[in-house]
Amino acid sequence: YFAGQSRLAEWKDVGKVRASLKDRRVIAEHLLEQQESVNKDLDEFRNQIPQHPMGKDVTAELLKMLEKTASENGLTLLRREADKEKSVGDLYELSINCSWEAELDPLVRFLYALQVQGAILDIRQLTVTPGAGAPGRLKGNFTVDCAYTRPSSGLGTVQVQPEAPR
Repeated sequence: YFAGQSRLAEWKDVGKVRASLKDRRVIAEHLLEQQESVNKDLDEFRNQIPQHPMGKDVTAELLKMLEKTASENGLTLLRREADKEKSVGDLYELSINCSWEAELDPLVRFLYALQVQGAILDIRQLTVTPGAGAPGRLKGNFTVDCAYTRPSSGLGTVQVQPEAPR
């Protein structure tokens, strides 16, 4: 009885491990079934991101795009200051800090215009304070992150190969 008791505990542990592995296998099979759909969504997302040649300084282009969007929506950009380009995995990112002034409606239209441009622009920080002078006038700062790729960044479709059953 005493010798069998330790074996019984080991047997229960083996059963728990086996059940855990079975659950993990079901999850892995489910994920593999979704691979085609996920790769399709990923390709669509990547096609939205602009690509710029390696070594090209895109700061001026992004500043012009931001200024154009602001002026089209009635937002006045008082100051624009670009940070250095950062590599974030397969993407490149450029942060632009801006001081702005406008009423609420133009601010909302501007933020919406940035949002509908897709995955390339993201407001990370926005401050709003009442402006001096006319009632309803607002001012503040925001930081917009601009995302893009470079040709040699290797953004290709990720292919996951299932492991052979053991």
